[in-house]
Amino acid sequence: MKASMDDLYLFILTVRHGGISAAAQAHGLQRSKVSRRLQELEKALGCQLLIRTTRQIEMTEHGRLLYQHINQPLSDVNQAISLLKNQQQSLQGVLRIAVPAAFIASALFSELLDDYARQFPDINLEIFHRHQSVDLKRENIDLQLLPDVLDIINEDYVQQVFLPSKKGLLCSPGYLKSHDKPQCLNDLFAHSILTSHNDPSLLPEGLNIRLMSEDLGLINHMAQSGHGIALLPMTLVQQQIKQGELIHLLPDIYQSEISMTLIYSSRQFLPQKTRTMINLLRDKFLNHH
Repeated sequence: MKASMDDLYLFILTVRHGGISAAAQAHGLQRSKVSRRLQELEKALGCQLLIRTTRQIEMTEHGRLLYQHINQPLSDVNQAISLLKNQQQSLQGVLRIAVPAAFIASALFSELLDDYARQFPDINLEIFHRHQSVDLKRENIDLQLLPDVLDIINEDYVQQVFLPSKKGLLCSPGYLKSHDKPQCLNDLFAHSILTSHNDPSLLPEGLNIRLMSEDLGLINHMAQSGHGIALLPMTLVQQQIKQGELIHLLPDIYQSEISMTLIYSSRQFLPQKTRTMINLLRDKFLNHH
């Protein structure tokens, strides 16, 4: 679909007047028509240009890029249109991902980034530590991964729950030298517990919570250092268990699961670089239950 010059003009008016209603009123146009034509322009370009709120509009990164060129000669306008389309379809540029710090430290995530970097050498990666939901559009982040128990800041964002993983109780061999090994859940009351802010409801009430943190990497470290029994996703500790740094406690008694939510702003305007990462995430983590 080809971008219409009339729609580009309506985009200019909307930005200059600070909103669709103001632009429509100033030029004697119907608000619904302006809104519809802007949607057609975004569809033609294959990317979102404006963030619409009840009172105002904001330009996305693509919107700012287009507006920078829009008042230039017609050749520059056409060049900007081609640039936006190429950005959406090409496997180059920057892919920005927000993930919890503990997930970044996992071997699985390192393998994922390694595979992606090898397959797509022209795409640069920016990884951000985020423990809570972020506004992807305003922070210009392509993807976010969060535990599924957390609320998403924008319910319009696409949310895909995947990577189901069992959670286990773990401690170091050194911890068991000075503490009795628990044989049932009630035995946990005699121990110090290390857990995340999202997990207390998964454990019996009244336990001695010695450490509570959003950083699973910190909890993992404290468990390996012998400070207590930790509740952690099994996908993050497989290597430590194999190396004998952590011991899985009550594997036949305690069962709990956690999943990750993959979040991105829109299915309609999904760049190819983002789509390839989503596909790689699915392929890699669906085999790690």
